[in-house]
Amino acid sequence: MSRFAALVLAAGASTRFANGHKLLARFRDKPLVSHVFERAISAPVGARLVVTGARVGEIAALAEAAGLRSLHNPDFATGLSSSLKAGLAALPADCDGVLILLGDMPLIHPETLRAIVLAAEANPAFAAIVPTYRGEWGHPVLLKRALFGDLGLLTGDQGARKLLQSRKDVLTLAVEDPGILADFDTREAFADVEKNQ
Repeated sequence: MSRFAALVLAAGASTRFANGHKLLARFRDKPLVSHVFERAISAPVGARLVVTGARVGEIAALAEAAGLRSLHNPDFATGLSSSLKAGLAALPADCDGVLILLGDMPLIHPETLRAIVLAAEANPAFAAIVPTYRGEWGHPVLLKRALFGDLGLLTGDQGARKLLQSRKDVLTLAVEDPGILADFDTREAFADVEKNQ
């Protein structure tokens, strides 16, 4: 079993999504975040966790129904970095790295997750694996333990991108998966995806 973990960040308050919470909005007959949980289950990793924040009861219940362990970040309103740090702190001690999935990105192919984990295993000298589609960085990224100290210094509503862009030990992995760029911040984004299917 892989010594990597999958971590779903599902704590945000969804402030740009009109009249509701995007992670709980119906998308293809189930809550949006449930699709991301299915992706996490499909990933070839040893542990799977979900960080909750806003709407903790509903999202934690969906996570646990899917077979994922959830943990609550009481500081979620301070931004993404607090949820990332809470998740890293909860990883098993023998975990070599973590695949970070965002709760509003349901269209990533399971094959992409497998490719990222395989690339991480095959390239031990690299501290992170970042998928790209047509040259653009996307998600999920895989972060190895060598980065955890620096990730613990992040503040506010920032993820790992700026840190990764400053390093030379980041492997970019080209994939044929536009889902690595597709997030759902607004109701219009939902409508666009449904219209173009």
